[in-house]
Amino acid sequence: MNDIEHVVKDLERKAEISREIHIASSKKCKRWINLVLIFTMVLTMVIAFLSLAGPLLIHLDENGKNLFGIIIAIAGLAILFLSVSDRIFGLNEGYASHLQHIKFLTDLIRDCHQFRHVEMKKFSEEKNLMKLDALRTSYSQIHQLLPLNDISDLEFLKIKQSYYIKVAVSRKLDDDHFLDIDEAMKTHKSIEPEKK
Repeated sequence: MNDIEHVVKDLERKAEISREIHIASSKKCKRWINLVLIFTMVLTMVIAFLSLAGPLLIHLDENGKNLFGIIIAIAGLAILFLSVSDRIFGLNEGYASHLQHIKFLTDLIRDCHQFRHVEMKKFSEEKNLMKLDALRTSYSQIHQLLPLNDISDLEFLKIKQSYYIKVAVSRKLDDDHFLDIDEAMKTHKSIEPEKK
């Protein structure tokens, strides 16, 4: 029974770290989506203003007006490229995929937790082994469907470290409900390098 619980706990831990990675990746996608949107809006307003008021504010000769028109046209093409960049780079699609997999991993984590704390005590070892196999299969299927992450090794390690710090502070919070969480997070981060 202990071996099954250990394997399920390890599976749950892996799923939680994967979820943290996809949360970070979804935030990164969302930042890029927002950046492109803001940049597109600002450029559109600037070009609209320049195309309407530019010839009135800037006194140009005929060649200058032609050059100004070409510059505005090129800027318009740049905005067109920005507005379709989602189709080219798949930012919204990547964001939606990360969110979907966060949900899948959350469901798996909930199933593992439910199994370890409730179901495992009720069922026979044979039934527990069947449930363990089902959880492993679910994790494997989710893992095969996961989108590729564009995080570096350093980002991965920081996410993993952040996860373990969060777990350690959560355990302290179970013992001390009035724990200063911000201080506990800072203290834990400053202690980590000294352990090495």
